[in-house]
Amino acid sequence: MEVLVTAVVGDLVSRSVSFFVDKLYRHKVSRGEDLLCLQCLLQRIETVVLEAEGRHITNQAMLRQLQMLREGMYRGYYLVDAIKH
Repeated sequence: MEVLVTAVVGDLVSRSVSFFVDKLYRHKVSRGEDLLCLQCLLQRIETVVLEAEGRHITNQAMLRQLQMLREGMYRGYYLVDAIKH
């Protein structure tokens, strides 16, 4: 069950970041709105990561999932910084 959750959440994070990257480069007119949406999504992901880090997780599959979420969050923040500058 946890492996399934890990795969699903990892896929969702990957698809979300890919969707926003694609949307940002395809529609340059509404870049500010898209950037704001991406920042909101990243804040939600960060909240989940911080909550999970505050718990004592021993399951290796869940720890891998948390690491994938953290890496996706960092990539998203890097993208936001790269677009802003």
